[in-house]
Amino acid sequence: MPSFFSELKRRNVIRVGIAYVVVAWLLAQVAELALGSFGSPGWVMKTILLVLALGLPLALFFAWAFELTPEGLKKEKDVDRSQSITHRTGRKLDFIIIGVLTVALAYFVADKFVFQPDVSRTATTTLASAPTEPDEDTKSIAVLPFVDMSPAKDQEYFTDGLSENLLNALAQISEIKVAGRTSSFAFKGLNQDLRGIGEQLNVRNILEGSVQKAGSQIRITAQLVNTKDGFHLWSETFDRNLDDIFAVQDEITVAVVQALRESILGQKEIAAGYSGNFVAYNAYLLGQSYHSQKTIDGYEKAIAQYRRALEIDANMALAWAGLSRTIAERTGFGFDTSFAQGYEQAREAAEKAIELNPNLPEGYLALADVQHSHDWNWPALERSLRRALELRPGDPDIRAELAELLAIRGDIAGAFAQIQQVLAQDPLNMNVQRQRIWLLIALHRSDEALAGAQRMLASDPDMGALGLMLSIVHNDRGEHAKALAAAKKETFPFLRLTGEAIAYHALGDSKTAEEKLTQLVDELGDDVSYQVAAIYSLRGDLDRAFEALERGFAIRDPGLVLIQAHTAFEPLRDDPRYDALLKRMGLR
Repeated sequence: MPSFFSELKRRNVIRVGIAYVVVAWLLAQVAELALGSFGSPGWVMKTILLVLALGLPLALFFAWAFELTPEGLKKEKDVDRSQSITHRTGRKLDFIIIGVLTVALAYFVADKFVFQPDVSRTATTTLASAPTEPDEDTKSIAVLPFVDMSPAKDQEYFTDGLSENLLNALAQISEIKVAGRTSSFAFKGLNQDLRGIGEQLNVRNILEGSVQKAGSQIRITAQLVNTKDGFHLWSETFDRNLDDIFAVQDEITVAVVQALRESILGQKEIAAGYSGNFVAYNAYLLGQSYHSQKTIDGYEKAIAQYRRALEIDANMALAWAGLSRTIAERTGFGFDTSFAQGYEQAREAAEKAIELNPNLPEGYLALADVQHSHDWNWPALERSLRRALELRPGDPDIRAELAELLAIRGDIAGAFAQIQQVLAQDPLNMNVQRQRIWLLIALHRSDEALAGAQRMLASDPDMGALGLMLSIVHNDRGEHAKALAAAKKETFPFLRLTGEAIAYHALGDSKTAEEKLTQLVDELGDDVSYQVAAIYSLRGDLDRAFEALERGFAIRDPGLVLIQAHTAFEPLRDDPRYDALLKRMGLR
């Protein structure tokens, strides 16, 4: 009677066990490397390890109970011992084990001596204590939009809001370079390698995660990844009640700051965000989501949600600021019957936000919208923007608004320097890229402007104002036929007519140029006084140009403030009426 151990050897159970363990170990190493590259949550790797562990007893059972024969897999008891080929199967298993061990050894050596990153970089954890001065690059971070893992996939507004709040909290720390929202959110829904994203955004660290919301419960998984090597610096899963969402946001922010080392940040305190009623907060996030649609219906729904939030919590400064910015934007786009009434409502809401929370940047940004688009109060606007930037120094959107103010006040070179700094943080922000090209045009750096505009055209052929921008660049270079072709491709009808009116006149077709100008005025009236003034200015008809500017001044045309940064108005600048107009606008 053979012993039990001998029977295990005869049935190749021991060999199968060894082969399974070796193969499972190698698969686990490969999975860890691959999942680290994709930035997958920690639970995915844990699940793989659990499945591999549960597979071992099953493999041993099948090796004991079944035998592989030339006719296929049979129960061991049904195989004639004289016909058994277990010895040949065992030899094959020996070769498999030797082969896999060779691969595993090669992987171990490569991982230890080739792929293993410098200890000084991988030791960055919340417990790192040596107060060394890190490279500037280590202080940079991007917050990717968290993924909605809810069963109904209907919480995107909530996950976006969480991501923005974390981004804003980190942007309060001047020592950290935080990638702008527009660039970070450009990767929303894309399953790209985090190391590649880090290269595109020029950041060393990425914060990402997921949100699963069901009823009153929420699970938030967050992780901080080093983009140079794909290693996780910190990760955690939070299972909480929705009422605890505010505390969780603060916990995540603090954990990330600690993971980036206190030696970088000093003892900087992060101002707490909203921590009141969750239902009010949820309505605020919905308002933010509707506002971002930039449509009449979106503005109306956003205002309704902000007002709902304020009915629940009248002291919610964030909702007052959101209400102010939405009303101002709706008014500026001409969706309000009265400019004066709309901007006054926006001002009152902004001032209420500041009164409730003087340390909330959103309140000052909301007030800046009114001071910019309606008041033309440039000193007050600068105070509001600088206060907002003081409270959130890492926010590139605020710096972009400061750059626009400098351009309005005639400091084109200073504005350009600011925009370059913004793009270092927010390189994928097409609006800022477009702003940079307008400034290049104003600086008569037409070659650079043309190259930039062509890059934008390649990435987004339907972008508004791009056709007019290219048309003006070509006109500035004396390429009037190309200017007309570019104008015809403009997405916005009123800008297309503007570009065509300018280009046809430059080509000597005065009749068609006048037809385009007449069509422009017939369709939009005084709302295009700025564009009409630019057309007359380039024609050399200064009297009509100033008449159009006066009409724009009367209705507070927001575009009128850009006359100092637009090359179309250069023919007017030696005329005494130009200086007088700038004085009335507070720009002299």
